[in-house]
Amino acid sequence: MDKTKLLKDLKRIEASLAAVIHQIESENTGITATIAVVRKIAILEEVFRAGGKVTAEEVSKFAIKYGKTPSSCAGYYSGKSPSMTTNEELIDDKALLKYNWFTSDWRYLTNTGLLLVREKRDEWGEDWLDRVPLDIVGSDANTLTYINF
Repeated sequence: MDKTKLLKDLKRIEASLAAVIHQIESENTGITATIAVVRKIAILEEVFRAGGKVTAEEVSKFAIKYGKTPSSCAGYYSGKSPSMTTNEELIDDKALLKYNWFTSDWRYLTNTGLLLVREKRDEWGEDWLDRVPLDIVGSDANTLTYINF
C-alpha cells in the first residue's frame, strides 16, 4: 500500500471530521455563511487590516491561507466594479501616489472592496475574521458548504 496516498486520504478524512465537529459545536453562534463568501471577504479583510495596500505576493499568501488558489484572485481586479486594483487612477487618496513606492506590485482596495469589507463587518462584527475556523475555511479537503462562527 502506498503510504503517501494513505496519509493523504487520512488527512482528508481528518479535515472532514474536524469540519463536522466544528459545525455541530458552533450551531448556536449566530453567524452562518457560505465558505465561498467567507474566503472571498477574508482576503479583502486582510488587505483592509494591512491598511488597504499589500503586495501581489501577500494577496497570494492570503489566498492560500483561506483555501483558494492565487490565480483565483483575478476576479478581484475585473468587472465593472473591481474590489482591488493596481491602477492608480482608481485610488481615491491621491496623496498615496506621491510616494515612490507606488508600482504595479502593489494591490489596493477600491471603494467596492472597502464597501464589501464594511458591510460584512457590520453584519458579522469587526472581529469576524478572528472567529472564523481557519482549519475548515483554509482546508481544500473541506466538504462543507456553510460554516457557523
